[in-house]
Amino acid sequence: MLATVVAALEEAPAGAIEFRGTGDLTGIAFVCPCGCGRESWLPTDGLSGSWIWNGSKDAATLTPSVRNHWCRWHGHLTNGEWVGC
Repeated sequence: MLATVVAALEEAPAGAIEFRGTGDLTGIAFVCPCGCGRESWLPTDGLSGSWIWNGSKDAATLTPSVRNHWCRWHGHLTNGEWVGC
């Protein structure tokens, strides 16, 4: 599933991502790719516990994998595409 980049997650489709940043706090908000509708936040600010983002908004890649604890979806965001494990 492609990760559609949106300006805001309100009414965004499953798998949509929004790049956010305020000062030193940066990250990627997303709507779970499974279709449950749950929004989540992944910090990419380089602090302990954050994800590593490749810096691309067109083909975003995050490491490590992403797990939504609400619905238990687990997968990767690689080259702008969500891929389940």
